[in-house]
Amino acid sequence: MECDPIGIVSTPFETTSEAPSQGFHEDAAGVVHLDEAYAAGLSGFDASSVVIVWWADRADRSVLTLDRDPSRGVFTSRSPARPNPVCITECDVIDVEGSTLRVRGVDMVDGSPVIDLKASLRDRRG
Repeated sequence: MECDPIGIVSTPFETTSEAPSQGFHEDAAGVVHLDEAYAAGLSGFDASSVVIVWWADRADRSVLTLDRDPSRGVFTSRSPARPNPVCITECDVIDVEGSTLRVRGVDMVDGSPVIDLKASLRDRRG
C-alpha cells in the first residue's frame, strides 16, 4: 500500500493535548495547504463543507484499548491513537484560493499531513 500526503494543515494546536477531542471545536480555523501538484483538484470547488482525511503523525500507534475505558477497544472510538492513525474531520469551508482551503472546525495538530479531501455528504454533489 502506498499513500503520500497531498499537503499539510495549519491549525492553532501545537500539541495533541491541545487539539479538541472528537473534532467538536467549531470555532477553530485552519488552512489546508495543498502541494501545488494537487491544486487542480480544487478546481470548481464550491462546497460549504469538506471532509479532511489526515494522518495523526504524532499519535501513539501502540494503543489498542481506551485509557478512559480499558474494556473498550480503540476501534470502537474515533481516537487518533491507533495502529494506523488515519483520521477524518468534517469542516466548514471559509474560502478557497489557489492551492489553499481555509476551513473552520479543525481538530488536528498544526502541520499534520493531509491524505485526501472529500466532498461532504452534507453537500451531496458527488
